Parts: sequence; C-alpha cells; structure tokens
Amino acid sequence: MFKLRLTVLKNIPSQNALVFRRNMASLPGLFKSLVYSKHDVDNCSSVLNVQTYTPIQEIENSIVLRMLAFPINPSDVNQLQGVYPSLPHKSLNYQTLEPSAIAGNEGVYEVIHVPNRFQNLKKGDWVIPTMANTGTWTNYQLVYDESELIKVNGLDLFTAATIGVNGVTAYQLVNNFIKWNYHENNWLVQNAGNSTVSKMVSQIAKVNNIKTLNVVRDRKTPEQFDELATMLQGKFGATKVISESQNNDKIFNKQELPKILGKDARIRLALNSVGGKSSSSIARKLEKDGLMLTYGGMSKQPVTLPTSLLIFKNITCAGYWVTELNKKDPQSKVDTINDLIQLYKSGNFVSPKEDIETLEWDTEKFNDDDILKLVQNGITSTNGKKKVVVLKW
Repeated sequence: MFKLRLTVLKNIPSQNALVFRRNMASLPGLFKSLVYSKHDVDNCSSVLNVQTYTPIQEIENSIVLRMLAFPINPSDVNQLQGVYPSLPHKSLNYQTLEPSAIAGNEGVYEVIHVPNRFQNLKKGDWVIPTMANTGTWTNYQLVYDESELIKVNGLDLFTAATIGVNGVTAYQLVNNFIKWNYHENNWLVQNAGNSTVSKMVSQIAKVNNIKTLNVVRDRKTPEQFDELATMLQGKFGATKVISESQNNDKIFNKQELPKILGKDARIRLALNSVGGKSSSSIARKLEKDGLMLTYGGMSKQPVTLPTSLLIFKNITCAGYWVTELNKKDPQSKVDTINDLIQLYKSGNFVSPKEDIETLEWDTEKFNDDDILKLVQNGITSTNGKKKVVVLKW
C-alpha cells in the first residue's frame, strides 16, 4: 500500500510544472514575418514576402517578444533596395527557399515570456532592440539575452516605436559633439525644420538652454508660413523659424538675422539633412570653428561649402550615422534612451503621434496578402507622414 501511494504521487505534476506548461501553452508556435532574399532599387516593396515559420531557437529558453508597433523608415527602404551601407545577415532560419532576412530595424515589443535566469525584465515590459538589423517587421521575436533590449516603459506607443532612431539621432546631435556653455547665448541652426528629427532637436535644445534657428521650405502664402512657425515655436520649442528664401538671402542674413539672434550670439552647430544650397547657407551662419553635421540628404544634392568658410572660419564638416555610432558604443544608446524617457515623463518631449499615419495589422483577421499589401502601401505612399504599423492583438 505504501509503495502504491508513492507511485501515484510520482505521477502528479508539481505546481511549478503545471505553471510552466500553462505558460508554454500560451506562447506562439508559429511566427509570421516580412522577409526578403533579394533587392530591387526601382521597386523595393516587390522583394517582400510574408513567411510563416517555426523558430529554430528553443522558445522556453528565450525571451519571447510580441510586436506592438514598427515604423517604416527610409533606412528600411534603402535596405530593401540594397543601397544601405549596413545590411542584415541572410539565413535559412525562416524556412525559406533562399537565404532571407526579416525587414525592419526599429519597433517596440511587449515581453510575453522571460526565462528564470533573467532578472531585469518581466512579462509586460515594453522594449526596443539595442542594435539595428534585428528584423522588426514581424509579429513575434525571440531574443537570447537582456543586453539585446532596452526597456521603454512609460512611453506612449508612437514615441516608443520611433525613439530608437529619430529620438536617439536628435539627442546625440545636440549633446554629443559640442561642449556647450549653458550661460551663453547659444544657438544651433537646422534645415528641414519641420521634420520629426528637427522637432525633437528643438525640444532637447530648449531643455539645455540652446536656441534653435529652424529653416523650413517656403509656403504658398504668408499665412501658411505663419501658421507653421507658430506651431513649431509654440508646441515644439523652436526659437525662431525662417524660410529657405530667407536662409539664402544675403541682405536678410546681414541685416535681419543679427536682430533675431541677439547680443553675443554664438551659432556653433549646424544640422544638415537637406544638402545642396540649403546646407551651404546654414554653414555660412556658423561662427569661427563651428561644426556642421550632415545626417541626411533630402534634396539628393551634394553638400558644397565655399572655400572661405574652410580657410578663414575653419568650419568643420562631418557626418552623423546613428547606426554606426551606436554599434561602436551600445551603452551610449542605452543612456540616451534613458535620458529621453525622463524628458518625456517630465513633459519636455512631445509624442510624434500627430506626424504619424497608423497602418493597422489585425493579427486575428489578416491573411498574408493583407499584411503584405498593408506594408507595401506604407512603403510607396507619398503623403509626407511617417508610417507606423500597429499590430492589433
């Protein structure tokens, strides 16, 4: 009788085992991702396919993430075209016929499973990838280690989904290259002053007592320009907004600009994401030994500087690439994100949601064609708003 009782007890699962089985039953068996194996400069959206597969990693021993939202960034498109300097490794891990990679570099996930060996993450945390090229256009993702993720709890969905590229770019452009004396009349000048990054730059600069001169494209009417300037100055903390015509006008720069800048003004930093004549004009506004950082080229025209700026003003012209800098120093991205979260929580950093067009991926109702068309339309749309795919669970 005693032996029989022992046998029965051995066949009863422990409480921990029951919990483990319930947790494993709730985890996904199949993943669905937008993958590509080839590149196409002229029609990059055509290289995408939706692939359903079983991950090769052991799910129970991995951090399991559920995608909440991912943006469609210019760099993502450039990767599909094959022209971006940094491309992800392609493999057969997704049960494709040819080596493939998951598209996308940015997005915010929810943690749905954490192995016991990890202490810094818990179920329900919101996280973003530490590094690029991890493949974010997917419904689920597996991660081996906590160091691959940065917690972004406390942010709204759209800030969290885009902070890893635009937010980090804006913060590092302002803070990482100039040793500011915050008691001086400091200024920076930037073109594409209505872009998402520029709006973030204005907010970050304002917190640090740095004034911003923001150059925007000319509008059709003075009323439209005034409306834009009021919005940038009132909502995003821009100090002064001028048009490209004013930016390029010698008389304006000689007579009006000094009045705007005030006494003992120092324009030490120029941020260029346009190129062409616009970049030359913002460089001219720099003081001696000033710095111009180029992080984009929207006009697709080269950056050209007058010889006099290099010889007589000793202007430095350099490039900024967020992917490469954070690859060299991943901790800098972690620190930057943590600082941005504090700015957001203190009310000094506005969500970019009004600049975003939401594309909804219904994870229950959408078939593969629906998902593919949704993302392809997001890539090819030209209405000027950033596209963010939001997954409906």
